[in-house]
Order: sequence, then structure tokens, then C-alpha cells
Amino acid sequence: MVERYLKSEKIKYLFWGVITTLVYFLVRFVAMALLNQAMLPVLIAQVVTVLFAFVVNKFFVFADNQSRHVVVQLMRFSAGRLFVAGIDFLLTYIMIERYSDLFIRLLRLNIINFQTFPFGLSWSWLHGWVYDSKSFNAVIAVFVIQVIAIVVNYFISKFMIFD
Repeated sequence: MVERYLKSEKIKYLFWGVITTLVYFLVRFVAMALLNQAMLPVLIAQVVTVLFAFVVNKFFVFADNQSRHVVVQLMRFSAGRLFVAGIDFLLTYIMIERYSDLFIRLLRLNIINFQTFPFGLSWSWLHGWVYDSKSFNAVIAVFVIQVIAIVVNYFISKFMIFD
């Protein structure tokens, strides 16, 4: 029973979704650091992870559900991911570009001492990513957006692409 559960589609999707999310985070945070802005890294990370996600979903997650030709699947997959990328861009604009000060106040990020963040420890690698309330808000926003993206992408993949 445990073996059947571990081989289930949802567990495979979750596993590869976590790997895809890690690829997304790596690409997006590196692009954010190199480009020092919020929107272009979304585009770069989306392109890289859409290609990666299509391959792993086609061959590892939904391998048993192959009623359509690969080109049709790729087109539908890309359209679904474009929809989710639109959500990503919209939420990035709202949470980071336009209303970051609102989210910083709501989450009380403005009271954190970033010299000793987190927990009074000095983690220099972390301070490269989280050095003030705006950067911390951006990191939180990216994580929230990815949770939403994983859920929406599963339903699109399951019911519209690899059915």
C-alpha cells in the first residue's frame, strides 16, 4: 500500500513540483540579484521552468495519460503556464512593485532588525537576499506566488493537458 501511494500521480507531481519550484527559485533569485529589479526575473524564470516542467510532467508524472500528440500537449501546457505566468506577473506587480509598503506594514516586516536577522544569528549568505523589509517582502511574495502556481498548474495539467 505504501509503495502504491509513493507511485501515485499526486506524489509524483508533488515531488517534481518541488524540484521545478527549486529551479524556479534559483533562476528567479539569481536573476533578481543580477538585474536588480522585479519583473524581468519573472519572465526568465517562467521560460526556464516551463520547459523543465513540461519534460518532467510528460515523462515522469502523467506518463500513463497520453491521449494527445506531444505538440498539442506542449501547446496546451505552454498556454496553461502562460496563464499561471500572468498570475505571477500580476501578483508580483501587486505584492512587490506597487503595494510593497502595504504588505510590509501588514506583515510587520518594518520592525525586524535585519542586522541580526534571523533569530540574532549572523548568516552572511542570507543577508545577500534578505537585507531589509523590501527584500524580505519580495522573498515572501515569491514563495506565496509559487504555492498558488503549484496548485493551479496541477489542475491545468491534470484536466486540460495530460488527461
